[in-house]
Amino acid sequence: MKRKGWLVPIVVFLISIIFLFSYQQKQEVVSFADTTNLPPIIWSEKSTDIVKVTYEAAGKVTEAVREEDNWSLSTSNNRKADALYIYNVITPFLEPLFEQVVEVSPSDLTTYGIDDMASSITLYDEAGHEYKVIKGKAFNEKSDYVYAPLTDTVYTMSNTAFGSISTNSNDWGSKELLNFELTNVKKINLTYKGHAATLMPTITENGIALASEELDNRLANEFMNFLQTAKIQSFITEEANEHVLSVYGFNAPLLKCTIHLKTGDTLSLTIGNVNEEENICYTQVNGRSEIVGIPYFNLSQFNILYSELHDKDDDRLG
Repeated sequence: MKRKGWLVPIVVFLISIIFLFSYQQKQEVVSFADTTNLPPIIWSEKSTDIVKVTYEAAGKVTEAVREEDNWSLSTSNNRKADALYIYNVITPFLEPLFEQVVEVSPSDLTTYGIDDMASSITLYDEAGHEYKVIKGKAFNEKSDYVYAPLTDTVYTMSNTAFGSISTNSNDWGSKELLNFELTNVKKINLTYKGHAATLMPTITENGIALASEELDNRLANEFMNFLQTAKIQSFITEEANEHVLSVYGFNAPLLKCTIHLKTGDTLSLTIGNVNEEENICYTQVNGRSEIVGIPYFNLSQFNILYSELHDKDDDRLG
């Protein structure tokens, strides 16, 4: 009787074990089936390995090239590019997170909105490898169809990847105006309305400051601080012809400034017209043909303070 009493629990235990084992096998099969359509990582690169990026949209090409740590826009007169902006652009494509495989070796890419006018981004590494992704139409409100030529496959991908890329090349350009430290400056030549002044770095109790025989020292240091901290706030035009230069006041510029560095290099800045209402100075930097807008600086101070310093109307700087 005691043996019969143990028989039922033993049978129930064995049935439970068999059921549990069968359930686990079923779950493993289901789990495998659910993930077979997830794409593999088809490439993985570091940002430091990328030496060129090309973005095409609506027939327009923007290309940035890196030499050592400096990025420049080869499609915009090799002007300096914004390294942080480019890093943000390429990051989603360094190891693209494709969501699912849609079709391998697609017979008709136009089905997914991928044609000659589709947007695309291509990364190039130091070895010359190309990593290209072409954007198609929307898959849903959060994802797009994309095509990777490297695997000849259509995937879905978050629309934030392409959505964060601007088609305006000015957004790719560096917003830096001039990049210099007073410790590296040998001298500064400044001309305001044809009247010249020389600014020389001097050692003071508070560090290095500028001094000038022709200009009030306070104004000299205020203006240099402005040039060190000011950022380009707008790009007016990349190629300025004579008419455009005249319209923005560069046929008779208000101010010219040349910064001579101890390395032998020079930095230059020319200010044409000043628009107080729009809080902007129209400027050309380092001899480039483009015109940019920088924050307003009251250049009339050069005239007033120079007069106060010399106490002669005919000695005014302007």
